[in-house]
Amino acid sequence: MKQKIIRGIIFTTVLIIGFGILCCLIYQEGWSEIVATLINFGFIPFIGFVLISLINFGLYSLRWQLILNHHTGKDVNLSFWRMYKHRMAGFAVSYLTPFAQIGGEPVRIGMLISDKVDSKKATSSVTLDIAIELIAYISFIVAGIVLAIISGLSSGKSLIFIGIGLVVVLTILTAFLFEVAKGGGCISKLLSIKFFAHFKIIKKVRSWIAQMENMMCALLHTKKSFLFLIALLAIVAISFRVVEVFYIAYFFGVELSFAQAFLASTLPGIALLLPVPAGLGFFEGGFSGLFVLLGIPLSAVAFALVIRMRDIIFITFGCAHILRHGRHVVQDVIKKRAYANTIRKNNT
Repeated sequence: MKQKIIRGIIFTTVLIIGFGILCCLIYQEGWSEIVATLINFGFIPFIGFVLISLINFGLYSLRWQLILNHHTGKDVNLSFWRMYKHRMAGFAVSYLTPFAQIGGEPVRIGMLISDKVDSKKATSSVTLDIAIELIAYISFIVAGIVLAIISGLSSGKSLIFIGIGLVVVLTILTAFLFEVAKGGGCISKLLSIKFFAHFKIIKKVRSWIAQMENMMCALLHTKKSFLFLIALLAIVAISFRVVEVFYIAYFFGVELSFAQAFLASTLPGIALLLPVPAGLGFFEGGFSGLFVLLGIPLSAVAFALVIRMRDIIFITFGCAHILRHGRHVVQDVIKKRAYANTIRKNNT
């Protein structure tokens, strides 16, 4: 109970701070100026930006599909479009929760299970996919922090501390994958310690997790060409962020150097690791501070709003898929329960 209260206080505090930052930026730049800047960006360039992002989203979906197909073989063959919609649903939930990178993963797992995918295989595919994505994402941000320090943009120690923290997280994630690849059963081993021996539910879960880890181990021991393809998709997908920054800045009438575009595509991303939905305020503040340091003559709020508007389209699509797909799932559950009740009545 106390932990829930503490988490609630932290979440509320961070959300208020983020909202305050956003209001300050809007007041500083002027709402009329922001709107005028967005209008100058143009509708057609915005559509082009959405299309670029949709292509990039396809790379994420393809990577996940390859991982899932490796688990299921010919037992389940979900189409690329089906996987694309499931991933968009996961994105929508992640965006609207305090856990921007992992909040939607249970939704993705649930979607697969409703498509008759074994729960262990569904969980394993999503776990591996998000682990690879987080490693690529955090590595990308760490590279941006290193570049910022080398370029002399960090006058204090804040970026250094953030970088150290991210390197620790990156090390843990990488160690997890290596441990699973060795067949060590990282999570199941942790649940085997004496402390958990008194909990019956832990014993059942441990067996289930061990089977899932074996599947992950089998994938990580597959052909090197397959692993190379998965890694390549992760690198290309995350690198699209630089392309998107170049694109937005160009249609705002500003030409960026590669270093500027790389920093603008990495450092503000730290905000998405904070426990606040979509890094509200912190995301815009990241762009504002960076643009000042780099001398980029751009409205940070307008720049971020272009990305936000793209995200709203994705969220709408994802939520629509959840509602449509979820309706069928609920109907199936109701039918199964009705059938089970009928059997019970007949037996009695």
